[in-house]
Amino acid sequence: MTFWSLHSRTVFISRLQAVAAAMVLQLLVAPSGRAEEISFSYIETGASSGAQEAMVVASGSWFTRRKLSHGAVLIHHPDGDLLYDTGLGRQVDAQFEVNPWWARSLFAYEKGVPVADQLAANAYDAHNLKAIVLSHLHWDHASGVVDFPGVPIWVQQKEYDAALQGKPPAFLHSQLEGPNTDLRFLTLEDTEFKGFKRSLDVYADGSVVLVEIPGHTRGQLGLYLTLNAQTRYFFIGDATWTLKGVQDTSPRPGFVRWLASLNDDDSLTERMVAQLHALQEQEPDLTIVPAHDELIAASLPHYPEFSSQQ
Repeated sequence: MTFWSLHSRTVFISRLQAVAAAMVLQLLVAPSGRAEEISFSYIETGASSGAQEAMVVASGSWFTRRKLSHGAVLIHHPDGDLLYDTGLGRQVDAQFEVNPWWARSLFAYEKGVPVADQLAANAYDAHNLKAIVLSHLHWDHASGVVDFPGVPIWVQQKEYDAALQGKPPAFLHSQLEGPNTDLRFLTLEDTEFKGFKRSLDVYADGSVVLVEIPGHTRGQLGLYLTLNAQTRYFFIGDATWTLKGVQDTSPRPGFVRWLASLNDDDSLTERMVAQLHALQEQEPDLTIVPAHDELIAASLPHYPEFSSQQ
């Protein structure tokens, strides 16, 4: 009797371990198995007029010229596509005009083709979009919101509230006042992901996970994209403008932060950058993509090409 009880217990535990292992394996390979169905494309909408690198990141060189990129990321998923940010939209000139002269000079841009126009030129139906996820509501990320009437816009409530209280040059209220703008407040779960305290698995398959990266703004969202076990990207909004900021754990230059009040919380921003630096060391194959790093953007597939087509 004792032998059979022990034997039965051993068999049960073995089967339980086998089931658990199978579940873990399924989680690990699910994104990989759908790699041909999940892909992304970078949509460039313009660039900054240019500045010395030392004005972009504190560890930068005064002898290196940078022209930061303005763009968005289109993620194709069988359960509905996502657009991460909107870049410079169709009405950006009129939106930007409310800024004081010094801000128009400091943040001067060279306008490209808006996301909505690039999609239309390639016969992309905006109804394919499950949602537009805004990393945050600064002018150069939310400019194209009004170009997508009726498409759900996902943003955290605290980010929206801060934007309403904010003012130019960071926040431009005209970008959020479209008559058909469908703002929906996103609630993250208290589930830790890669060291970040709050997250949301958008498709419940591990392919797209939103995480909160506060500091630059109150409710900034990063997007962790897994195409397969070897191919992962982390789009980090404006946690830092350049990858050099992550590599050097270096903040934006102090005089620029003072001039334009760039961060909601400077100390928290620096902690987030340090956390990103640690994550990069833990996952050296992970591609971290700051929203404006033109050097990283150049390495990404550009619309209408997608990652799975390379």
